[in-house]
Amino acid sequence: MMSSFNSFTNSLGQKFQELSTAVSEKTQELSENIPSLTQSTQRFVQERLGQVTDISQLPQEYLELERKVDTIKLIYENFLHVTSIYENESYDYPKYVTEAVNDFSKVVAHKVQELSHASSATEAQNILITPGPAKEPRTLNYALSKVSLISSEYSNHIGDHDEAQIASVLLKYSDLEAKVAQARLQQDTLIQTKFNKQLRESLEQNFKKAQKARRDVEYKRLQYDVARSNLAKAKPEKEASLRVQMETLEDQFAQATEDATVVMQEVLSSVNFSHEIKELANAQLAYHQTSAKLIEQFISGFESVSDTRAQAEADDEEDAVKVDVDDVSK
Repeated sequence: MMSSFNSFTNSLGQKFQELSTAVSEKTQELSENIPSLTQSTQRFVQERLGQVTDISQLPQEYLELERKVDTIKLIYENFLHVTSIYENESYDYPKYVTEAVNDFSKVVAHKVQELSHASSATEAQNILITPGPAKEPRTLNYALSKVSLISSEYSNHIGDHDEAQIASVLLKYSDLEAKVAQARLQQDTLIQTKFNKQLRESLEQNFKKAQKARRDVEYKRLQYDVARSNLAKAKPEKEASLRVQMETLEDQFAQATEDATVVMQEVLSSVNFSHEIKELANAQLAYHQTSAKLIEQFISGFESVSDTRAQAEADDEEDAVKVDVDDVSK
């Protein structure tokens, strides 16, 4: 009984050994036939160095699609290099104007003033953890608005009639620049959302998808060319298996090329740069129209004052002439 069991065990062990050997041999055979990553990398380097000239050519349609996709991608990237400035609020703010210390002092003063009115410890704690006053936007127009407002206050302190008129003009100019500044911020927001965001989403989604498909084509092409090279140098006993492997990789290369062609066509069909550039221009137009209208209104105020003064002076001269005539008549 024990002898039969040992015989069965030995037989089973032998079969497992034979199966393991067969699998190992088959795996080794496949690994020898399939181009390795090292071979593909070596092939890539040789091609770049000009050491290999027998390179499989891609269809002309595919190459043309690549050129178009790369061109649009470059246009998007170049525009974003410039229009990303609209995401920096202070892109036109005077560099020599430093207000960090003053801003901090204002926040502290505001907190101290609020704490002086606190009636309990809880209320005081809430005041301390509550954000301070909203920070003024750091733009050129807001800087002009602020300096005009401060200058208006300086002029008012003098108390002179002429200075009071200057103070009034400065106050109006401060209001003008504040409104222009607000229009500029609205322009920036529109450009960020309707132009920059759209371009970035296209680059991050569509163009990355196309790039991934193209990398797959390049990898399959390298594998196929390595397989062709291996077949050309193969020993007679390995030609059959290497030929099968080469034909398989050729099919994979062709399929990857076809897939990438479809992806690139989809990317190009989704491009609507004319609309996006129109959105950019519309945002700029709205800003400049608003600014021009506000400035015209401000200037027209000066013209009205000038006309009034001229009329008053003319009336004074006319009255003076009448007085002289009356004196002569007498």
